[in-house]
Amino acid sequence: MEDTDFDSLCAGLSADDAKRLRKIFVEWCDGDENGFPVQMALLARAQWQAAASIPRSLNDSRKWLELHLAEYRRQTAELVKNLSAVGEDQADELKNVVKGHTEALNQASGSFRSQLKSIGAFAQDIRKYLDDGISSYNHVKTDLEAGREMFRKTCKDLDGRINGVQLRRDWLAWLGLIAIGMVIGITMGVVLEAKFR
Repeated sequence: MEDTDFDSLCAGLSADDAKRLRKIFVEWCDGDENGFPVQMALLARAQWQAAASIPRSLNDSRKWLELHLAEYRRQTAELVKNLSAVGEDQADELKNVVKGHTEALNQASGSFRSQLKSIGAFAQDIRKYLDDGISSYNHVKTDLEAGREMFRKTCKDLDGRINGVQLRRDWLAWLGLIAIGMVIGITMGVVLEAKFR
C-alpha cells in the first residue's frame, strides 16, 4: 500500500495521536486523504516543525558566538601583550615629551605672572587717578555750592539796591563776580581735563 500525505503527517506520532488526528480530519470533511484538510494539516505541521527548530538554531547560534567570542578574547589578550611590549619601548619617549611640555608650561606660567604684575600696577595707577578725580570733583562741587550761595546772596543784595546810583556800581560788581566765577570755572575745567588725560 502506498503512503499518502496523511501518513507523512502522522509520522512520528503515537498510534493514539494518529487515530485522534484521523478523527479530526474525518470530522472536517469526508473525502480524499490528499484533499484540502490534509494539505492544511501538513502545512500547519511544517510550520510547527519550523517553529520547533528555532530554539535549536538559537542554541547553535549561541554556541557559535561563544566560540568566536573566545577567539576574540584570545586575540585581544595577544594584542594587549604586544601593546605592553610596545608601550615599554615608547614610555621613555613619552617621558621626554611630558618633560618638554612641563618646561614650556613653566615658561608660560612665568610670563603670565609678570603680565599679571604689570596689569596690577596699571590698575593701581588707574585707581589713583580715579581717586584724584573724585577729590577734584568734590572740591569743584564745594566751590560751585559756595559760588551759588554767594550768587543767591548777591541777588538778594541787588534786589535791595535797585534804587539809586548804587545800582550801577552793584551791577558792575555783579558782572565782575560772574566773570571771576566763569574764569574760576574754566580754569577748574582745564585743570580737571588735564588731570584725566
